[in-house]
Amino acid sequence: MARFVNRLTWSYSRNRLFRDCRKAYYFQYYASWGGWEKDANDFSKRAYLLKNIRTIDIWIGDIVHQVIKWLIEEIKASRDQSLDTALFHAKRTVKRTWEQSRSKSWEQNVKHNLNLLEHYYNCEPSKDELTEKLRKITKSLNFFYNSGFYDYLKGIKPEEIIAIDSLDKFTFEGVNVFAVPDLAVKREKILLYDWKTGKSSQNDAMQLSCYVLYGCSKWGADVDNFEITPVYLAKDDLEYSLVGVIPIEEVKTYIRDSLSDMRSLLISVEKNEIDPNKCEKTIDKYKCPRCKFKQICDQSQ
Repeated sequence: MARFVNRLTWSYSRNRLFRDCRKAYYFQYYASWGGWEKDANDFSKRAYLLKNIRTIDIWIGDIVHQVIKWLIEEIKASRDQSLDTALFHAKRTVKRTWEQSRSKSWEQNVKHNLNLLEHYYNCEPSKDELTEKLRKITKSLNFFYNSGFYDYLKGIKPEEIIAIDSLDKFTFEGVNVFAVPDLAVKREKILLYDWKTGKSSQNDAMQLSCYVLYGCSKWGADVDNFEITPVYLAKDDLEYSLVGVIPIEEVKTYIRDSLSDMRSLLISVEKNEIDPNKCEKTIDKYKCPRCKFKQICDQSQ
């Protein structure tokens, strides 16, 4: 069987890591490549293991996304689900995946078993701290129902829901660009929604505007036919509102410049071969204690 080839691709999350720390970017997209193979070297295997680590905050956000995706799929299939049922599904997922991490089930299957940073590096929060973090799940799902969002989705036609949290890609100037819009609804306009369990960021509009570029390619729609809405599920108020789409040429320039910076680290653009010596550690040292790659950060391949 032919092996996968590591090619340069682009996504908003890849760009964010690149901006945060070039060394972590190297571990995530290059050092870990092929680490799933039995004959991989020990460094690649370790990098691949660490690549699949999640923090508790990311884990909680993933669970909220999973449950909401399930709820929307149920709505599209004309099946009504209560808030209590949604919370039950979330609680069950919490228990199952928490036990995966604590029991180190990932030692048997790295890709399909949760490995929490807080377990791996022995920095588990206190019971009270964990309980407080887990409240975000209940708060987010309560928002989804009590803000009227659930009823709004029930009121639209199933065929108007055209995308539900599914990884897809399009080609931009010869490079595959990946996008994962949490929800796309096609009515008079195409409405793009993105669930946020963290705080609002000035970068959210750019992320969703990148999804607009994807939508233009995917559905053949004009830029003016899109509306974008980041939905902050963990807020205390129950309001959400659309934001302005960033001019599409500005979005293209943003992606183009990011790709140019990524290519600047390569020894060979054609082979997507990176120079590790160009991948410097972030100067924002406060980020390092929470980095999943800290175990290998000071090692050399």
